[in-house]
Amino acid sequence: MAKAKPIELPATISQAIYDYLKKSIIRGDFKPGQRIQEKDIAAVFNVSSTPVREAFFRLAAEKYLVISARKEVLVHGTSDDEVKELYEVVRALDGHAMKKVIGNLADEELGRLRMMTQKLGEYYETRDQQKYLEQNLKIHDYLWQACGNKYLYEALCLLMEKIALYRKHHGFIPYSDLDALEKSYRDHLRIQESLEQRDLETLERIVEAHWGEEFILPRTPGDRIREA
Repeated sequence: MAKAKPIELPATISQAIYDYLKKSIIRGDFKPGQRIQEKDIAAVFNVSSTPVREAFFRLAAEKYLVISARKEVLVHGTSDDEVKELYEVVRALDGHAMKKVIGNLADEELGRLRMMTQKLGEYYETRDQQKYLEQNLKIHDYLWQACGNKYLYEALCLLMEKIALYRKHHGFIPYSDLDALEKSYRDHLRIQESLEQRDLETLERIVEAHWGEEFILPRTPGDRIREA
């Protein structure tokens, strides 16, 4: 007799509302500071207010929503100071992840990483900022998954989602600064080399700098944040 496939239980109504709102915020359907009416969401899902409030509280705890003293529910807008703090946490967690990754990557996985870095180099050469950003994030995601700790991986993904929201809400174009682009690519080449040589000391130094000075918050309207 064939082994039965595990049954996927449907999400709760609260979970479905949470997923809908979170995806809508990330897509930009809801803008920072926009008010979300409990009754409107309840009407969309044809439910009572209880599961809507549960979803609101979860999203507020994750800083996607803000519940004011007057019980108004507003879309959270990430500030410059908050994104700076997000980068500090990413740097710390990424450093920890690299300690685990360096002992986990097999030769085959290093080969895949090498190909991903080569593709990154192609976008660097053509100065394709958007494709460079996407490939850059794929590389980090690949390494974070390889660390073998799913909770660490999920935490880093959540942080990067919030940073992506900042970029979208502030109209920030990553890698518009050529110096930032060059440093980012140079760092990735050194990360590849350090992983292949199992050189943890050098890898830690690179990661610390990779998530450090490149993220300079704008002080005037003309300034830009530099992306890793």
